[in-house]
Amino acid sequence: MQKSGLIKLCFPAAWLVATSWMFAAPAPIQRGQLKHGAPLQAEQKSVPAKPAPAKAAPAKKTAPPKAAPAKKPAPAKPALAKKPAPVKPASAKAPPPAPAASYGPRAPYRGAIAVDADTGRVLFADNMRTPGYPASVTKLMTFLLVLEDVQAGLYRLDDRAVASPLAASMEPSSVGLRPGQSMTIHDLLLSIMVKSANDAAETLAEHAALAHLRRRGAPPQDVSPADLCAAFVARMNRRAQELGMRDTRYASPNGLPPPRGSKRGFDVSTAADLVELGKVLVRMPKALSYTSCPSCTVTDGAGKPLTLVGHNYFIPKNPDPKRLCTPLPECDGLKTGFTNASGCSIMLTAHRNGRRVIVVVLGSAGRHEREKAAGHILRDALDAISIW
Repeated sequence: MQKSGLIKLCFPAAWLVATSWMFAAPAPIQRGQLKHGAPLQAEQKSVPAKPAPAKAAPAKKTAPPKAAPAKKPAPAKPALAKKPAPVKPASAKAPPPAPAASYGPRAPYRGAIAVDADTGRVLFADNMRTPGYPASVTKLMTFLLVLEDVQAGLYRLDDRAVASPLAASMEPSSVGLRPGQSMTIHDLLLSIMVKSANDAAETLAEHAALAHLRRRGAPPQDVSPADLCAAFVARMNRRAQELGMRDTRYASPNGLPPPRGSKRGFDVSTAADLVELGKVLVRMPKALSYTSCPSCTVTDGAGKPLTLVGHNYFIPKNPDPKRLCTPLPECDGLKTGFTNASGCSIMLTAHRNGRRVIVVVLGSAGRHEREKAAGHILRDALDAISIW
C-alpha cells in the first residue's frame, strides 16, 4: 500500500516538473532573429554584461595615479590617426578591375542592331554603341578596300598576290599558304569570306598596300611585309572614319588578337559602326556573290583544288553540324567572327520583297547565344520591313 501511494504521488510531481520546464524554456527562434547562426537575443545579453565591468575597471585604476597626465605623451591616438597611411596601398589594389575595361564576350551579346539597308532606319538596337572585339568580322573592311581597288582599276580579280613569310605565319583559320606561293585575288576574296582565312587576308592587305605604293611612284623593294600591313591598316582606319565609324579602330586586316609580347592592340568596334560598313558592302556590285557562298572550290597556293566551307549557317545549303540555327532563304551574307577573347559575332543581311535588312550581333558569349539572338532579330527585322 505504501508503494502504490508513492507511485500515485510521483505522477503529479512529474507533471508539475514538466510543465514548469516548458514554461521556463525559451521561445523558438523566429525568422530574422538569426545573425551569423546565433540568436540576436543571446548577443544582446552578452553585450551589456561585458561593457559594465570594462567601464568600472578602467575608471578605478586610472583615478589614483595622477602621474597619468605626464603619460599624455602616449600619443598612441595620433599613431592611430597615422594608420590611414597603410590603408592607401590597400586602395591602390582597387585598379585591378582593369580587365573589366576589356571588351570581351558577354551574354547574350555586347551589342546588337538591325537596320533597313535602304533607308538606314533602325529597326532594333540594344547597346549598339558598346565596344567589342569584332574578330573576323574585321575582314569585311579588308574585303571592301580590295573591292574598291578592283573597281578603281588598281589591280584585277585574276591578278595573283604572293604570300610573304608574315602572311604564311598567320594562325588558322587558313588556306595553307607558304612563303612565295600565290593565289588570285578572286580566290583570296573567297578564302576570307567563306573560309575566313587569316593568311589570305594578310596576303590581300600586303598586295593592296604594294599597289598603292606603286601608284604613288614609291619604290616598294625595301618595304617589309610588316610595314605594308601597317600601311593597309592605316587605310582601314581612314576608311572607317569616312564611313562615320567613330568608335572603331583597326589593328589588323584579319581580326586576330595581338600576339604575346606585341604592342599592337585589338581590333575594336561597335554594332552601330559595323552596320555602317555593312550598308556600303551590300551596295557593292559583286560583294554579295562572295558573301552568299555556303561553300566553294578555289586553287590553293600549290595549284591544287581546295574546297572551302563557310561558317554562316543562316545561308541556305550550308548545313549546321550542331543545328544551332535555321537557314533563311532570304539570307545572303555577310560574315561571322570568333576568338576566345572576342566571343562570337556576326553580320547578317537578308532581303524580302525588294527590301533589305542588316543585322549585327557583337560579342556573344557563345555560338548558341549568337545564333539565337541573331535569328530572332533578323526574322523580326524582315517582318518589320514587310509591314512598314
